[in-house]
Amino acid sequence: MSSSNSVYINEKFSEPMAAQHEFANNFDMNDPTAAMSSYARIMHEHTKKQLNSATNSARRRSEGSTSSSTSLQTVSSASS
Repeated sequence: MSSSNSVYINEKFSEPMAAQHEFANNFDMNDPTAAMSSYARIMHEHTKKQLNSATNSARRRSEGSTSSSTSLQTVSSASS
């Protein structure tokens, strides 16, 4: 009974089984090196997109404070 509690099922998606099934459907399991390389490329692109999204979000949050800190930096550098 405890094993049934460890599987999440929602419509056609079940965790952790869906990820394993999808991997086998999308990558050539007969060529594990190529499968690993393709997966690594996909994950690298995904990570870059996530980092870019987080960076843009942080910039948007700090836009209001950036203008005041820029003017302080300008005054500070102009006086030196």
